[in-house]
Amino acid sequence: MRNDIPILFNLFNNKNNKESAVSDKDKLENAILLAMLYISHNTRLDGRFVYRNSATSSKKYSDRIYSSIRHAGTLYALYLCEKYLDNKVLHKKRILASEYLINNYIKRISADCYGLISKKEEGAPALVATSGGTGLALIALSNLLPESKVNVYTLRKMGNFLLWMQTNNGDFWPSYELLKKEKSNVHSARYYPGEACLGLLYLYEVDKDEKWLEASKKGIMKIVQTSLNTPESELKFDHWGLLAIQKLFETENNGLSHEEKNLITGFVEKNVKVVLELQKTDSKEADCGAFNGTKTLCGLATIMEGLIAAYDCVPANVLKARIKYAVEAGLDHLYKYQIKAGEMEGGIPGTYLWNTLTADDKDREVRIDNVQHALSAWITYKKILNSEKI
Repeated sequence: MRNDIPILFNLFNNKNNKESAVSDKDKLENAILLAMLYISHNTRLDGRFVYRNSATSSKKYSDRIYSSIRHAGTLYALYLCEKYLDNKVLHKKRILASEYLINNYIKRISADCYGLISKKEEGAPALVATSGGTGLALIALSNLLPESKVNVYTLRKMGNFLLWMQTNNGDFWPSYELLKKEKSNVHSARYYPGEACLGLLYLYEVDKDEKWLEASKKGIMKIVQTSLNTPESELKFDHWGLLAIQKLFETENNGLSHEEKNLITGFVEKNVKVVLELQKTDSKEADCGAFNGTKTLCGLATIMEGLIAAYDCVPANVLKARIKYAVEAGLDHLYKYQIKAGEMEGGIPGTYLWNTLTADDKDREVRIDNVQHALSAWITYKKILNSEKI
């Protein structure tokens, strides 16, 4: 451990917290501490994150490949550290990394629109601005407005880009190709609509223009309606969609009708019940707490984030109890395979096999988003424990 540990340890001096059911309180807090340390140690002086490492340090990765979308997601996790842990030890690095994002990836699309771009030379299929990436950038940057660390006109133009990318039925075009000057599906992901909706809600939180709220609601209802016609066997767990729904439910005067809220709650319950059936629960197995069909620890962490968001949205205590049990098992699994010492301490490798003789480079690869998603899950679960005095 390096010399920023004593500062970070002040995070966990709240003596009022009771023992957590995620193994024990010390493990949960240590998991958060280690993940924060990893991000701290892998933030460069210019604000760019070290995108990929090897858990064993035996493989070196090129710095050319990079994801602006995952950069924005990491900023979101750092914001959660401040929001829910009430500690700003990484605040300066968050500001630095936010400035890097703005200066290098927030680009003009038109006079009234800015988007978060992904660069072809860094691994994207083309030079594109994405709806999901711009949503994540709004999540990462909107909270900086009260500190005057971001311009409100920049945020509004990013919001305008999402409104321009939204279709009449509420869906979003995934990408805008800057060289072709056209909307396209070239760089798409199923979770882009949820990211866009969540970004608009974070924008609405600091800029009370109803058009941001209405566009987010329209997008969420499209996600919900699409799921109604999707068989459970084909339903893909949408953790960003669930995070957007949680944020919408928390938003005062959100304007949801009783019918709309019931439809959304039904979508949440359907997602939860489908994914819970996939969890591995045999405590004798090394992958206990993981989920069938999800091979990576990063994928597991995103499921944890979604389930934790769903916990706040479902009314039934029985389902809440099932969610809590599943989250405890999943977070224990993440902590079990988090790197605890050495140069990569706090890192989350590709899979739980990372330290076995049969592990390959993908098993050992520590991407920055692996750590971001795990950290976000641990922090938001700690928030539940604190709020409910469990």
